[in-house]
Amino acid sequence: MSKKKRILHLLSDGKRHTTEELIPITHRFSAAIDSLRDDDGYEIATIKIAHNVYVYQLKVA
Repeated sequence: MSKKKRILHLLSDGKRHTTEELIPITHRFSAAIDSLRDDDGYEIATIKIAHNVYVYQLKVA
């Protein structure tokens, strides 16, 4: 399974996920998330929860 698909699978539950959950898949998770947004049309929110701390959430219909 590709790294992009693994990230999509993780985010597909609609819950918020931390960078600590994404880094084991790939250190370049932001590039995969950008590709999922731009190339594949997924709505993935980047939510700031503290200074330099973000979580990512897939908006599911």
